[in-house]
Amino acid sequence: MEFKADLTNCDREPIHIPGKIQAHGILLAIEKATMRVTHVSENLSAYFPINPADVLNKSFQHFTEAAKIDTTNNNVIGFINSRLLKDDAENGLIVTTQKGEDFYLIVNGSGNAVLIEMERVQSEKQEGAQAIMESLLGRILGARSLEETLHWSAIQVKEIIGFDRVMIYRFAEDGHGEVVAEAVSEEHESFMGLHYPASDIPKQARELYKRNLVRIIADVDAVDASIEAESEATKETPLDLTDSVLRAVSPIHIQYLKNMGVKASFSVSLLSDGALWGLIACHNYSPKIIDFKKRNSCKVIGQLLSTSLIYRENEEGKEQKNRFRDHMLDMVKLVRNAWDIPAALTNDANNLLAITEATGAALIYEEKIYLLGETPTREQVIEIAGWLQGFTKNQVFQTDRISSEFPAALEFKEVASGLLSCAISRELNEYIFWFKKEMPQTVKWAGNPQKPVEVNENGLMSLSPRRSFEVWTEEVEGVSAPWTSNEISVAMLFREELVHIIDERANQIRKLNEQLKQAYDELDTFSFTISHDLKTPLSSIKNYTELLLENEEYNMEAARPMLEKIIRGADKMNLLIKEVLSYSRIGRLNVKMETINMKELLDDIKTELLMAYHAVSPVINIHSAPDIVGDKIMMYQVFSNIIGNAVKYSSQQGKPEVNIDAIISAKDITYSIRDNGIGIDMKNGDQIFDLFKRMNNAGTFEGTGVGLAIVKRILEKHQSRVWYESEPGNGTVFYLRIKNEQNAK
Repeated sequence: MEFKADLTNCDREPIHIPGKIQAHGILLAIEKATMRVTHVSENLSAYFPINPADVLNKSFQHFTEAAKIDTTNNNVIGFINSRLLKDDAENGLIVTTQKGEDFYLIVNGSGNAVLIEMERVQSEKQEGAQAIMESLLGRILGARSLEETLHWSAIQVKEIIGFDRVMIYRFAEDGHGEVVAEAVSEEHESFMGLHYPASDIPKQARELYKRNLVRIIADVDAVDASIEAESEATKETPLDLTDSVLRAVSPIHIQYLKNMGVKASFSVSLLSDGALWGLIACHNYSPKIIDFKKRNSCKVIGQLLSTSLIYRENEEGKEQKNRFRDHMLDMVKLVRNAWDIPAALTNDANNLLAITEATGAALIYEEKIYLLGETPTREQVIEIAGWLQGFTKNQVFQTDRISSEFPAALEFKEVASGLLSCAISRELNEYIFWFKKEMPQTVKWAGNPQKPVEVNENGLMSLSPRRSFEVWTEEVEGVSAPWTSNEISVAMLFREELVHIIDERANQIRKLNEQLKQAYDELDTFSFTISHDLKTPLSSIKNYTELLLENEEYNMEAARPMLEKIIRGADKMNLLIKEVLSYSRIGRLNVKMETINMKELLDDIKTELLMAYHAVSPVINIHSAPDIVGDKIMMYQVFSNIIGNAVKYSSQQGKPEVNIDAIISAKDITYSIRDNGIGIDMKNGDQIFDLFKRMNNAGTFEGTGVGLAIVKRILEKHQSRVWYESEPGNGTVFYLRIKNEQNAK
C-alpha cells in the first residue's frame, strides 16, 4: 500500500469556519441591513421555548418576543447598533427572560452579518474580581523583575477563575513555548519549565489568539451545536466565526486536551508590540464555565500584563542597549580618527567584542583576517564568508545555530555556534563576524515534541495529538545564547557608520590621488620650464662675465652695458623664483577671511602701476569698487596681477587704458578689468591659467607665465572663479566672480 503523508493539516485546518459552536450558549446571525435572522444554532430550544426553524428568516425582534426576553428595561437594538459602530464598546448586555433567567447578549460583526450570542449569567458574585484586579495592579507596579510580575499574575488569575492550573506560557523565536510561571493546586504536579513544540498551536490559531484575547472551552466532552442556515444557498457560504466567543474548537485540539486529562480550558493572550508574546493558559480537570464578565476581567489582566511586559523588557534591555551603544559610538570615533581601520577595530581597550555579548569576533578587510577572543581558525572564517556569499544577500545575518544551515560549522561549534554577520562589502568579500560559543542545554518537553503520524483506512497519513505528556528530555548541542534585538540593532547601526566612514575615506584617497596627479603634472612642467627659463639668464650672465674677464684693458664705460645685462638676467631669475615660490605656498596657506576695503586696495595698486609705467602714461579708471570678503593679502595679489597685466599688455598702444567695474548680485560680486591691449586668441581657452603658460603674441613682453596660475589658485581657495573674453588686437576683459559673503551673513 502506498502511503501519503499530510504533515501540514494542522496549519491548514479552517478553524474560523467550523460550522458549530460550543454548547454553553446559543448563536444567531442576522443581516445588518434588515435585522433578519439568517443562521441559528441547533441548541436554541435548550435555552428558550422556541425551535430554530421558527426564527430563521424572521426578524430579530420576532426572536426576542418568541424567546420571551424582557426588553422593556433594555434597548437591545440600540446596544447592537453601538457595538457595530464601535467594536471596542463594552460587550455583554444582561437581558432577562420572563422566567427571571439572566443572559449575556454578546454582539460581534462578521462581514455583512451580525453575530448575536447568548450565555447564562453565572450565579457566583462578581465583586471579588475587581478587588483582585486592584491587588494585582499594585503587585505589577511594585514587582522588581519580569519573573515576579509573571508569578503574581498567575496566582491572581487562578484566584479569579478557580481553575486547577494557571500557566504563563512564553513563545520563543522558533515558535515553541515554555512555561515560565505557574499557579497549580497541590494535588497536581508542576509543569514549570516544560517546553511545548510550536506545532501544538498552529499558525492560524496564533493569528486568532492575537484577535480574540480570551478563549474558553467549558467542557471537552460536550457535544458541539451545529449552525443551521435559512436556505441551502446561504449554507454554501460558511459563516465566519472569527470573532465568536462560542466558536467550536478544532477536534485535534480537543483530543490534545483529553490526552492531557484536561476537561476545561481557558486562555488569555499576551501581546508585545502587536506580536503574540505568550498565553495565560488555564486547565481544569473537571468541566467549568467561567462567567463572561470574569473572562473580561481576565482579559483586562492580560492587557495590563502585556503593557507591563513591554515596559519590563524595555527597562531590562535599556542598560544593555545603552552599554552597547556607548561602546559603538566610541569605536566610531576611533575609526573616524584613525587611518588604520583594522587597528582601530581590534585594539585592546575598546574593540569589536565590546558592542555585543559575543565571545569572539573576526574582521575580514582588505584581504586580511583579524581575530579577537574565541573564534574558528582563519581558514574556517574564510569558509564562513564563502558560504554566506551564496546563502544570503542580506547585509546583516544572525543565527544561534549556524551548523543547522552550514554543516561544516559542526567542526568549530564549541567556539562558534552563534553567528552575527555584517557585510562591509559583499563585492570585496569583507565582513565583520561576531561569534557566541556553544551552550549545551537540557530541554524538558511535555512529551515527545515530534507529532505522531497515524494512517487512516484510506491510507492517508495525518498528524494527531501526542497521547503521552511524560517529560521527554532532549540534549541540545550546537546552539548558542540567542542574539538579542539590542545586539542586532547596534551591529546594524555600526555597519552603517563603518561603511560611511570607509566611503568617506575612499573619497579622500581619490581626491588625494587627483591632487597628487596634478602635482606630478605641475612638477613635470616646472622642471621643463625652470631648466629652460633659468638657462637663458644664466647663459647671459656667464657669457658677459667671460667677456669682462677677457678684456685686459678694463674700461668701466665700455663694461656698463654688459653689467646691466647681467643685472637684468639676475633680476629675471629672481622674479621667476619668487613667483614660483608664491604659487607653491598658496596651497599651504590658510585663508584669513575679512572684509576688504576695495577702493583703498585698488587705489594702492593704481598708484604703484602709474609709477612703474609712468613712461607710457596709462589711464586707470575705477568706476565701482564694492567691498568683498576674503584674504586681504591674497586678493591684493589677484587684482595686482590682473590689473598689472592689463597695463603691461596695453603699454605699446598709443593711449593705454584700463577700466575697472563691478556688478553686485545676491550671491556674487563680479569685477571686470577691461584693457585695450594686444588681446588673446580665445582658442587658447583656459590654458592661459596653466603654470608657465605664455601666449604666442606675448613674446616681446617680460613675464614668467606664473601670475595667472596664482590668480586661479587663490580664487579657487575662495570658492570663486576667473574667466576672460578677448580678441587678438582688440583688448581683453577679465572677470573675477567672488562669493558675496557679506550678503550670505
